[in-house]
Amino acid sequence: MKPFFFLDFPMIYKLVLLFLGLQISFAQETPPIINFSPIVYGAENQNWDITQNFQKFIYVANNDGLLEYNGSKWTLYPSPNNTVIRSIASFEDKIYTGSFMEFGYWTKNHKGLLEYQSLSEDIKTELFEDEIIWNISKLDKFLIFQSYDRIYFYDTVTNQINFVTDKRNNYRLFEVNQNIYVQKYDGRILKIENGKESLIAKIPDALGINYILSMFSLDNQLVVLTRTKGLFKIKDKNLSKWNIPADTLLDKSRIFSGIQLKDKSLVLGTISQGIITISKEGRITNTINQSKGLSNNTVLNLFEDADGNIWTALDNGLDCINMQSYIQEYYDKDGTVGTTYASVVHNQKLYIGTNQGLFYKKLNSNDNLELIKGTKGQVWSLYVHEKELLCGHNSGIFLVEDTKASLITNIAGVWNFRTLPNHQKKLMFGHYSGLAFISKQNKSWQLDHKIRGFEISSRFFEIMEADDIWVNHEYKGVYRLKLNKDLKSFDEVELLSAIPKGKGSGMIKVGKDLLYSNGNGIFKINNSEGIQKDSLLSDLIPHDGYNSGKLVFDEKERLWSFNLNTIGYAQKGPLNNMVSTKFIPIEHKLRKTTLSFENISHLSGNRYILGKTNGYLLIDLDKIINTPHEIFLDDIEVRKMDNNFIKVSKKGDGEFTFNQSSIRFNYSVPHYDKYADVTFQYRLKGFQNEWSDWNEKSSVAFEKLSFGNYVFEVKSKIGNRISNNISEYRFTIARPFYLSNLALLGYLLLAAIIIVLIHKSYKRYYRLQNEKVLLENQRQLKLQTITNEQEMVKLKNDTLNQEIESKNRELAISTMSIIKRNEVLRTIKKELKKNTDLDSKTHPVFKMIDKNLNSSKDKKFFMQAFNNADKDFLKRAKSIHPELSPNDLKFCAYLRLNLSSKEIAPLLNISVKSVEVRRSRLRKKLSLSRDSNLIDYILSI
Repeated sequence: MKPFFFLDFPMIYKLVLLFLGLQISFAQETPPIINFSPIVYGAENQNWDITQNFQKFIYVANNDGLLEYNGSKWTLYPSPNNTVIRSIASFEDKIYTGSFMEFGYWTKNHKGLLEYQSLSEDIKTELFEDEIIWNISKLDKFLIFQSYDRIYFYDTVTNQINFVTDKRNNYRLFEVNQNIYVQKYDGRILKIENGKESLIAKIPDALGINYILSMFSLDNQLVVLTRTKGLFKIKDKNLSKWNIPADTLLDKSRIFSGIQLKDKSLVLGTISQGIITISKEGRITNTINQSKGLSNNTVLNLFEDADGNIWTALDNGLDCINMQSYIQEYYDKDGTVGTTYASVVHNQKLYIGTNQGLFYKKLNSNDNLELIKGTKGQVWSLYVHEKELLCGHNSGIFLVEDTKASLITNIAGVWNFRTLPNHQKKLMFGHYSGLAFISKQNKSWQLDHKIRGFEISSRFFEIMEADDIWVNHEYKGVYRLKLNKDLKSFDEVELLSAIPKGKGSGMIKVGKDLLYSNGNGIFKINNSEGIQKDSLLSDLIPHDGYNSGKLVFDEKERLWSFNLNTIGYAQKGPLNNMVSTKFIPIEHKLRKTTLSFENISHLSGNRYILGKTNGYLLIDLDKIINTPHEIFLDDIEVRKMDNNFIKVSKKGDGEFTFNQSSIRFNYSVPHYDKYADVTFQYRLKGFQNEWSDWNEKSSVAFEKLSFGNYVFEVKSKIGNRISNNISEYRFTIARPFYLSNLALLGYLLLAAIIIVLIHKSYKRYYRLQNEKVLLENQRQLKLQTITNEQEMVKLKNDTLNQEIESKNRELAISTMSIIKRNEVLRTIKKELKKNTDLDSKTHPVFKMIDKNLNSSKDKKFFMQAFNNADKDFLKRAKSIHPELSPNDLKFCAYLRLNLSSKEIAPLLNISVKSVEVRRSRLRKKLSLSRDSNLIDYILSI
């Protein structure tokens, strides 16, 4: 066996290649990758081919049909014959596709939807059975469709189709530098010129190459890619192996597809190992697979878009790799590294402090990150002091020497370090419960002492002078501490109430300035003038994008801020006192760092490392290009009566009925950068003339707009760059039918008719009112007449009543006088009988008395007076009781006058007892019960 140094050169070369291949295969930093799963794009898993149109929209040949992606949403168009679309290409405003026994093109209609036009329909009878179009290429005015049996030439000017038949002998079509090549199954590689084939190479049987996958041009020489044999060059119609460093990996891989990028480098897609990128010199520059963020390791096809992004058609999914991005990602898929809290370059090594421990790797290498033994746990900071690296750890302070770490002190939770003026051998550090010193003695670091008098967590602290210490605690506020000369305690501890405290606030020393930051901006703290806002530096913290007040000042004198939508940095401008502020559009949701623990550190040149939750990002400021972009109004939809939206034409100005007053606009920017989100701003003139707030929604709907003229305008922003154009759409919403000209004319006629009717109605009303008033007056007059008559009657009645009352008084007086007279006559008669001997029967005096007692004139006078007072009583009594005699009626008259039996007796010249007897008889005639009152009954007649 030969010693190693006796190995022949080819063997050494192969070992070198193997070593390089193994080293490169562990590459960790990769370009940003955007993953699109079948759930996201809404179609089948497998994708076969990709292209891009002149608007930069992406189109994908999928098992389900044609996929369109405008940067905002995916749209699936089913294949015309419900088969798998295998090939796709774009030319001018058309998308050409090929599938099972079918090929043609898609164009957008006036509504923004793709419509299919078959080219193979006219030659349907000419197609071979089960023919599939596998490749489409463009050459001048021709679109070339290739199957295993034929090559079809479609003239885009004359719309004619010609074809060349080579039954079961075509394998694949290649386009290189505007030349078309085809490989035959018999091993020949042909060039097609003017419809004719010319041989450029023959694959020797000894190479064991059945077919080639792709062809490229390198240094004016054709290079072919094989599935398992690597790369070959064509020279003098022969294939020769291109021996490159990448062979060690290519020999072990099964390649399925490959493309050449604009920079002449190669990207190869494998069956089970993801993507391999190779420089034009043949070195592997990167490998990208599922462990590094690729959706699937089987790559069916590749496509480079206009912006240099690589699109991968995968066996399960679809990815976009931002190859030209200024960002490289370290993707910690397994979570072994964790969230990056600190990073630093020291002695040609990159150190990464995370919540899992302290890791390292060689600078600018593709090595894996390795954990430094004994540092497991939370790393808070990394600090270089006089060429020595210190690590602030949850467990204390470590001194890091190359790949080893030794514990200096076990004080829990060391936040950060600062040098004390005039004390180079001492370092002050902040920890969970205050501040302390470490010092270097006998060339080794050790804990000096904790500083008494301040036991509050000191993550943000700065030293302005030897005894002037400032500490910011985001929940308590800003403290100013006066350090004792012996450095062991604080003489003064002052909480500055004038400085507002706030979550996420930060504090940092920049030169001689002490800066304090929160959501209101960046402020300078001055011992004499207090706190003052710095108007220039405050531009680093946008009012509408504040996320954290954490600031970082790096060795290149750049001041960094971490906002909601961007990372900003300020640096000195070309003139004195001039500050230049720039922003990098990396959103917080993509960084995913803990609030106020954001971190960034300088690597070399303009390259930086930015910590994030699952690893870190490498940022190259020199590669940041603010490329211009355009916004497209994709389609316009209006709501139907059934509440469903339908697409309408985008051409010209829109005219909609009043029932179509709910309108939705869909717009997009075909920009495919993972770390640069697109935001939109719109306004609808005629409805709201002010621009809306910036937002990420790619559509907006306006409900139930009133009739009138409108202009919809929308623009976009990527980072801080506004789109080159403002897309607009003018439209009119017609008046509702009830407000149309015909309706208004009808309203006028109706109003005229109504006015006439109202006029007539008013005339009739007033006429009726006049008649009513006249009738009312007549009625009132009659009523007044009746009232007057009633008054007259009343007066007459009153007069009669007065007369009756007078008669009654007269009757009462006459009755009483008769009673008195009769009583006097009876008394005289009685006295005469008592005191004289006169004969009462024969004496004239007695006769005269008896005559006066029974005077008919008195009775007649009484009855006449009674009739005058109550003339109808006797008639009513007689009609009710016809059996009453005249004497009974006269007796009733006396009772009606409410005379007592004693008063009636003289009138009738009878005794009182006789009157009672007559009362009893009268009750019987009147048929009154014992309970009934005789007087009441007579009064009621």
